Amino acid sequence: MIYSGTMPVPPQAELPPGTYLPPSNRRYTSRRVSPFNIILILMGTAVAIVLYIGNIIAVDQLVNDIHKSDVRLQEILSEQEMLRARINQMSSLERIRKRAEDELGLKNPADVPGWIAVDQDKIRTIEEASREH
Repeated sequence: MIYSGTMPVPPQAELPPGTYLPPSNRRYTSRRVSPFNIILILMGTAVAIVLYIGNIIAVDQLVNDIHKSDVRLQEILSEQEMLRARINQMSSLERIRKRAEDELGLKNPADVPGWIAVDQDKIRTIEEASREH
């Protein structure tokens, strides 16, 4: 049964030992939350929100930097492929042969070159003559 305050307070002798009653001249009220605690909680929440938003902005900037780096990497790779294609085009044998014929007047021989026969006796005499001098 809940005590509603209509019955008189029992004498102290009837209470079990260790039980305390609230003072009778003061009404029991629940504690209020102090304004300082409310302001402290709001300030802590505001700081947490600011840090969270700052973290989101920093991550967004990092993602943007990574995207720019990826785009630059793709540009460099495509430029490298274009340079490789240009090197292959410039070093092709047909292009070099055409420039040699047009600009320098060089031509491939029509017949197969032949071997030159060298006399070994002449080589020895020339070597001996060069040793003497």
